[in-house]
Amino acid sequence: MNCFYHAEAPNVAFCIHCGRALCNECVRNVRGSVYCEPCLGDLVEGKAPGASSGSAGSGAGPGAGATTSNGPVRAQAQVAGTNPGLAFALGLIPGVGAIYNGEFVKAAVHVLIFATLVSLSDATDAALFHLAAFAFYFYMPFEAYYTAKKRLLGAQGIMLETPIDRLQQQLGTVRDRELWGGVALIVVGGIYLLSNLDFFDLHRVARLWPVVLVVLGVWLLKKHQERPS
Repeated sequence: MNCFYHAEAPNVAFCIHCGRALCNECVRNVRGSVYCEPCLGDLVEGKAPGASSGSAGSGAGPGAGATTSNGPVRAQAQVAGTNPGLAFALGLIPGVGAIYNGEFVKAAVHVLIFATLVSLSDATDAALFHLAAFAFYFYMPFEAYYTAKKRLLGAQGIMLETPIDRLQQQLGTVRDRELWGGVALIVVGGIYLLSNLDFFDLHRVARLWPVVLVVLGVWLLKKHQERPS
């Protein structure tokens, strides 16, 4: 789920009045409670929270205010994936934890990555791919657990920074992530295609996996040289 006001930004919390998902830019934290700017403005002006956004009639979501004969009523926001334990259990099935959290694209990506790692481990019998598939299998339920926990606390106006957030922040420092991700997919797909066409034996190619360690070592040395002294 992304921010209600900035569709390209991931949500970090939910407004405690209207229930809308908010990104870092939209969060207004007042004494530990999270508000969106329209609801905070309504509170300052003495209006019912969500009344101004709901009265316009356009773009009003499930959390927008409504008016009845008894006065303004705020609808309860429905937040998907707010049971961390259930999310973890379902996450043991590749992709299902992300589906429970309403992240269908992420579920497809998880299934694709896990299937690729399992296929590579079977085709090459390389310990590296066995370990990678094992690690990613346990990453999925923990990712689903922390996503659901973050949403549960976010609905209460509490912002939570999870280990998954810190991992994404560290990956965010890598330049051109999409470029290198696309290159990796092309390389893996090309190797599979050539192997299926009997151009070479995939088991022999798998013997070159230590090249990954060499590349990683070169990258770390480069990062060390770029660090300001």
